[in-house]
This record gives sequence, C-alpha cells and structure tokens, in this order.
Amino acid sequence: MTPSVLHRAGRGVRRLGSWCAAPFRWVTHAVRSTDAAPTDERGWELDRPRRTETRWRRDGETVRCFRFDDGYVSTVEYDDRDVTWQLTPGQVPLASALAMATVYRHHGTTPQIDPEGRPFVAVGESGPRQVFEEIADEPVDYVYLDAIRTLEEYPSFIDVTDEVRRVYERMSPTRYSTMG
Repeated sequence: MTPSVLHRAGRGVRRLGSWCAAPFRWVTHAVRSTDAAPTDERGWELDRPRRTETRWRRDGETVRCFRFDDGYVSTVEYDDRDVTWQLTPGQVPLASALAMATVYRHHGTTPQIDPEGRPFVAVGESGPRQVFEEIADEPVDYVYLDAIRTLEEYPSFIDVTDEVRRVYERMSPTRYSTMG
C-alpha cells in the first residue's frame, strides 16, 4: 500500500467516526456544561484553560494570565464594574505572571511597583500585604516578583499547587517550541 492510499483510508475512517458521533454531540455538551468546574479552597474556579490564556473566576471577578507578544501579562477584571487592571507592570516571564496572579488569588494582595517599575510585595509575619507608608507598621521584607523564571524559584509564601503546575506546563512556551 502506498502512503496516499493509507492517508485516504484514514481520512475516510475519521469522516465515518465523525458522522456516527454527530447525533450524540449535544448529549456530551449538555453533560459537560452542567458539570461543576473544580474550585480551590478559596473559591476560585479554573475557567477556560488554554495554551495561551488561563482564567480563574470567583464572585464576578476574573483573574487572567495570558501570552502577550514575547511575555505574559496577568490582569484582574470585575464583571459588574467593567474594570480591568494589570497585576504585572508589562510583559514578564510566565512564572512571574503566574506568581502575581497566585498572590492575588491566594492572599488578595496586588503587587506594588517600585520607582524603577519593578513589581514587589511586602511580606510580614501574616504573609503578603500592601504597604502604603514609608515605614510599615510591622517589619516586612520586600520580595520582587518580576525575576522569577521557574516554579522552583517561588518564594515560600506562594503555594505551588498542582493546578499552578498544570497551568505552567500547559502555557510554557518551551513545551511547544521543541520539535518532536
């Protein structure tokens, strides 16, 4: 058998399978749409995970992490106020964008920006927090989030959950740039 004969035969089998399955697509769609999406312990529901974008939703709030040009950006959107703001100061590595999204989702803290435009969070005894005074009311360490390139570089206050690992693997550009 020649390769063209095998190619045509495979195409015919795929068409037959598609034709036979067509009447049942609405059933599988109905079952999938009624299944509850998994939520984490803080109530964030992973919504529409893709190779170039991941979203988490909770109470009319959406955290997005998506590819933008040569880097990644994380944003927060409020459905009821038509408001969006960036958690990242611009394009950052994927691990950094996920770190900023995770700090917001797990601790409710948005990164602050220093005079050079670098994102950081203040970390005290109770975890990440925002500091609006030159001298904080408790001792804090300032942790920069824009230089993180891998999940192993995450500071201890950021939980590297299985979900974060799966999102990182799915969105990682190195996974899709290799031939194989």
